[in-house]
Amino acid sequence: MNGDRDKRNFRRDSRRRQHINRDNTIVFPEKPELVCALCGEVIKETSSSLAMPDNGEPAHFDCVMKKLEETETLEEGDIIAYLGSGNFGIIRKNSQNPAGFEIKKKIDFENKEKIGEWRKKLSYKL
Repeated sequence: MNGDRDKRNFRRDSRRRQHINRDNTIVFPEKPELVCALCGEVIKETSSSLAMPDNGEPAHFDCVMKKLEETETLEEGDIIAYLGSGNFGIIRKNSQNPAGFEIKKKIDFENKEKIGEWRKKLSYKL
C-alpha cells in the first residue's frame, strides 16, 4: 500500500521538476497576451476575462457588462449581475423573496464548447 503512495508522489514530483531550472528556480510558461474582442485593448487581468459566446475569444468583464446593458431591455429597478460560471442575470430587488431579489432572466454568456485555448494556458500545472 505504501508503494502506491510512493508512485503517486514520484509522478507529482516529476511533473514539478519539468518547471525547475538547474539553479532550482521555478520557470512558469509564458502567459499569452490577450486582446479584448470588444474593445481591442490588452487584457491585463486575465483571470477576470470572459470568453465570447460565438468564437471563444477573450473579453474584459467590464466590456461584456457594457455590451449586455446595451443589448438587454431593462425595466426600472432592474440590474444586470454576474451569477457565476459565465452566466449573467437580470435581477430585481424583491423583499418577499428570502434572498432579497429575484432573477427575472438568466443570460448564458459563455459557450462551454467554444472556450478558447487561451483559457487553458492561464492555469499552470506544477
